[in-house]
Amino acid sequence: MAEPVLPSRRFLAMLPPALLATQSPDDVPVALALLGAVEEQWLLLAADVDRVLDDAFADSAAEWALPYLAQVLGLPPDAGRAEIGSATALRRRRGTPAALEDFATVVTGWPARVTEGWKTTLWSQQLRHPVRRTASLSMRAGEHLLAGSELDPVRRSVTPGGPHHPAAATATVYPWQSYRYDQTEVCPLADPGRFTLHPLGLPVPLYLRPGSFEIASDADDERPPGAPPAARPPRSPATLPLPATWRLIEALAPGEITYGPVWQLGADHPLAQGEPGDPALVTLTVDGNPLPWTAIGLTGLPEGGGPAPAAGQILLDPARGVIAIGSSITGTVRATFYRPVSGQLGALASTAQPDDSARTVIVVDPAGGTHPPGQIVVTDLDAAVTAALAAPAATSGLDVEIRLVTSDRLAAPAPITGTPAAQHWRIIAPAGLTPVIVGALSFDAADLTVDVTGCYLEGDVEAGASLTGLALNGVTMNPAAGRQLTVAPGAWTLRLAAGRSQLGPVRADLSAYPIELHDCVVDGAGAVLQPCGPPAPPVVPVPAVAAADRFPPHLVTTACTFAGPVAADTIEASDCLFLDGLTCVVTSGGYVRYSELGPDDDPQAHPPAHQCLTGPRPAVMSDGAESAGYYAPILRTPGSRGASPLLTGASDGGEIGAYHHARRGPLALRLAQRLAEMVPLTIHPHLVVSRSEE
Repeated sequence: MAEPVLPSRRFLAMLPPALLATQSPDDVPVALALLGAVEEQWLLLAADVDRVLDDAFADSAAEWALPYLAQVLGLPPDAGRAEIGSATALRRRRGTPAALEDFATVVTGWPARVTEGWKTTLWSQQLRHPVRRTASLSMRAGEHLLAGSELDPVRRSVTPGGPHHPAAATATVYPWQSYRYDQTEVCPLADPGRFTLHPLGLPVPLYLRPGSFEIASDADDERPPGAPPAARPPRSPATLPLPATWRLIEALAPGEITYGPVWQLGADHPLAQGEPGDPALVTLTVDGNPLPWTAIGLTGLPEGGGPAPAAGQILLDPARGVIAIGSSITGTVRATFYRPVSGQLGALASTAQPDDSARTVIVVDPAGGTHPPGQIVVTDLDAAVTAALAAPAATSGLDVEIRLVTSDRLAAPAPITGTPAAQHWRIIAPAGLTPVIVGALSFDAADLTVDVTGCYLEGDVEAGASLTGLALNGVTMNPAAGRQLTVAPGAWTLRLAAGRSQLGPVRADLSAYPIELHDCVVDGAGAVLQPCGPPAPPVVPVPAVAAADRFPPHLVTTACTFAGPVAADTIEASDCLFLDGLTCVVTSGGYVRYSELGPDDDPQAHPPAHQCLTGPRPAVMSDGAESAGYYAPILRTPGSRGASPLLTGASDGGEIGAYHHARRGPLALRLAQRLAEMVPLTIHPHLVVSRSEE
């Protein structure tokens, strides 16, 4: 018989004492059992009242309540939580450049910068006027350094219309988010003494620290009643998620640079500011000790060239993310810097959180820090796997969680074999940490299910025939180095799944269960980003998905981008971008819906396509692994005919491919249609979508 639910002391304190005074202390009185049931219903009613109160505020309302709150404020029903919460503050400052910037950010979630046409107009040419091409700039203020860029401040003569018209207001949005690599161990290169800041050894430009987003409100200002709020100027280049180009570094403070083959930034240069954990550009540490900017020089470091550093100096190439270390600097060098991400793909954008309900928690911490009692603390993955193999099984839920509490480079463990008692493992790098597992990660333990989350994988991933399940979530592989995800030919009962990841080519055979891929880039081309120098030669892609031995796998995929031919036995695909064709063994089963198949598609090679794009493909950026344009369709300003079909052709009107979840096309179109809400009638709003300089 189930034990009765007794009321809490808090609930009993609200009752008259005489109600319980006559009850026997040796038995559970009937009154207490009844009161316990009454308290349960009272708590449910209180929670329902709290939910009603929460739904009255934008920051705590349920998703279903947001359209109703938007209707009360006169906003469209698809208004987001941020727009609803800031509607009053934005309307009070309507018609100002700062309000237009804030409006663009709350509608899209992207940083924005507004320029007014009258500030960039020297002379406006009418149709009856003779043609005059004049321009004006201030060389003292360094305006010539930004001429021709998106931050161009030059005053020029224009014809009426366009973003330089005196009555124009142009909002430039940057469709990516900047994330921070925090104390990431640098990766050695083939050149002695040289390292890349990126954990996978890729050349990547450094980006400026993004500015914090705050919306000014009249209620938040401390000023006398009736006094107008202080006008916030448009955002400066130092607060935008821009690449640290040489022109921008010089334009921010020309007087704070000592020029020569190696540039030295002065103490007052904006990029030399900030705390070690939150730098404006980059922080370099040696064994945990921050290196001052007096010991850091900026220069170009092409492969096999560039100046040599002094003994106690580190040279940094901001355009490539490469450093050269002086001979007297010993110890482990780590870097804190910023990189852009167009969507929440890969390890950098992972939001993984530890699971405290795991039966056994194993912490991998090379620094040997202090951790809560009951956790097993080790310094490398081999020791973590040894502890996991000896861990007991849990009665329910997760058996073992291996937490990588570091951003260092960790040697991959030896191939995991045997028959562990704990059959459900999770290897996780919590959000904000970017560890790299160096070497092949091989699983072949009997009846084992493994979930790998939030990690950089420098080597291949191998799933053996004895493995039961493998899930990759928020991981980044290195296809530029030829790394692959391989499943042994005899893995008949393996369940393989991946989500929000950047994967190398997949090699697997037909098995009892399909391979499930969602919101992933499967890269068979392995292009390397070329931030400097001549363009890289074209790459010949290898198959993105193919058989490991005989028959290709059954594939279930949603919102994925495949760079390289895809071969499958049966396919069920929706919202996918196939850059190099699709071939299936079974064409009478499965489906291909709302996908992009390219101009050379063979309709007989796959199941019948439904609402798919097969004409000339719009331009797709493929700057290279880990770039801001990593196989992302180019986002242009929506014109009179709307956005590109590749950006709005998915099943829900969103983007086709791995960036479907980011909804970049619908967001840009929505902003272009609504900019006029925040400007006076005599002002002509314009939208410009920035492109990465990579």
